[in-house]
Amino acid sequence: MSKMYAEIKRIVDEDISPRMTQIDVINEAITNAIHADATEIVCELNTTDNPADDGESVTPAKKVNTIRIIDNGSGLNDANFESFCKYRSDYKKDLGCKGVGRFVYLKVYEFASFNSQLKTEQEERSFRFDLNFDSDNVTKKSEPISVNRTEVFLSSLARSYLNADRHVDRRIDLDLDKIKEEVLINLIPTLFFFKKNGKNVQITFVDKTTENKTIITPEDVPNFQEKKFFVAEKTGVKTEFILHYFITNEPGKLYSFYCANNRSVREFSESDLKFTLPNGYSGFMLCESQYFDSRVNNERNNFDIFPVKIDLFSTLSWEMINEQLKSVLTTLIKEGIPETEKLNKAKIKEIQEERPYLVNFIAEEDLEIAGFLEKKKIIDNAKKRFDNAKEKVLTSAGKKEYTDTELNEAIQLAQNELVSYVHDRVQVIDRLKTLIDKKERVESIIHSLFMEMRTEDNYYAVGKNNLWLLDDRYTTYSYAASDKRIREVLKGIDEENGDTEILDDKPDLSLFFSHNPNNTERLKSVMVEIKPFDYASKPDRKKFAGIQQLLDYVKAFQVKEKIEDVSAFLITEIDEKLEERLRGDDYTPLFSTESPIFHRFYKESGISIFVISASTLIKDAEARNKVFLDIIRNQSKIQNMLQ
Repeated sequence: MSKMYAEIKRIVDEDISPRMTQIDVINEAITNAIHADATEIVCELNTTDNPADDGESVTPAKKVNTIRIIDNGSGLNDANFESFCKYRSDYKKDLGCKGVGRFVYLKVYEFASFNSQLKTEQEERSFRFDLNFDSDNVTKKSEPISVNRTEVFLSSLARSYLNADRHVDRRIDLDLDKIKEEVLINLIPTLFFFKKNGKNVQITFVDKTTENKTIITPEDVPNFQEKKFFVAEKTGVKTEFILHYFITNEPGKLYSFYCANNRSVREFSESDLKFTLPNGYSGFMLCESQYFDSRVNNERNNFDIFPVKIDLFSTLSWEMINEQLKSVLTTLIKEGIPETEKLNKAKIKEIQEERPYLVNFIAEEDLEIAGFLEKKKIIDNAKKRFDNAKEKVLTSAGKKEYTDTELNEAIQLAQNELVSYVHDRVQVIDRLKTLIDKKERVESIIHSLFMEMRTEDNYYAVGKNNLWLLDDRYTTYSYAASDKRIREVLKGIDEENGDTEILDDKPDLSLFFSHNPNNTERLKSVMVEIKPFDYASKPDRKKFAGIQQLLDYVKAFQVKEKIEDVSAFLITEIDEKLEERLRGDDYTPLFSTESPIFHRFYKESGISIFVISASTLIKDAEARNKVFLDIIRNQSKIQNMLQ
């Protein structure tokens, strides 16, 4: 009668992740051998593939079919076999054994064949482990045994991993170097732990199709240093963590893992701690704790730890752990990498160029190792601090009295909101510059920047507008006339002049007000008309007539809306003939960074007309915006660090 006191199929289906691969099988088998005190382990890999080389196509990579693990450990003696037959056995729990690892075999393979030659017992024991495993069905044979030898052989892949009919093939490549690297990364903590206790392990990988070999030796396991740190729970209780680290100035990769039960479980980057080492450096970082040991899942590829939230079971979050871990990393990196300051400056300068409004909210701990952190993560943290600062100021708004700290926080927030606004303007300018450089038609885009399309209410609040493209004086103009309102006024002009073409060829108009036009007292306005860019091909006489027509529109709106002061901007292409007509009609050229802006003031009506090309509009706006950006960059707290 079987002594496996659990339903094996249910364990495999419910407790073992479907993401398991042959690498997990190899890791599990080798780990079990190490825990059985093996010092020499051989992993033989074979394939049934026979890739044909037709001389034309690339030969496909060989895939692993069979896995054979041979070791010189204590084998399946009575104590080990009893533990094998018991689900979630506590045997060797001090080594991190959870009592479920062997079920990984049955997730990937149909069965595993075990053979163990035991020197002490002078006996050879064999059995087949599958979904119908019976612990009584073990073959025992007395034999003269001189050394312990245990073999696990897996040959029949589960149909969920290899099924030709359904075109399923999840086998790994038979690439010894790659397999060695993956196994080493996973087992570094285990090998390090045993090496520290005087037990050196050698693991040989063999490609049975070629007999090529590669070996993990004790020399592949770095001599780690360690640094302890503590993370405090909300209750004040402190939990100990240990960071084992090894950094060398040799080219290579950085491997960084959270570990449990002396095994690599999860990369730092998977828990939102993304950092790298500069070119010419490589190393390992392994963070372990009893807290991790108690919260690792059965497959040892994740933890029951929340990113931010905590509860009665998960009393620490990744955010809390990483905050302290990052502090330790800062000290180690500063001590071990002389280029730290230079790399930090370069990364901060990148962020300052991209997000100048966030530089004052970059956390001090991020500044210390900015050159090694992912830029997006630094920006996300700064954005979170920025939003928290805004929320704090808004929460305390309306108080009768404010402390000096509260006032300073409000002032800093206002300054950075302004920086954010200026930065948004850079995006608008860059987009328009690109379109004009590519000679794209941008009339509709410019119109959308100034005015929403197809609006029906008479007036509406626009909030932030883009009239700064014309002049920064107009940034406070917060109301606009709708498309519906503009059509009504144009219809009036049509009826008065008997001109039936105006509505059919409606000018591209936008009209903005200094305040709600329902209150006409001291009402000012800005009108923008955008002529099609092919307008330049029309006769100059007709183009100039269009400018005169704009004056009619402005006068009509001035009367209809009771506007005290109005400025109108005509955005069009200005050629030499149009410029000549403008000068002849008392239009004055104003200074700009490129072509002149032409202006005429009609004293009796108080109307100003400006005629400007799209390229001049953008370049002038860029020049004005650059003044703000230069001030921002020079006054930032980061500037001192960058000098």
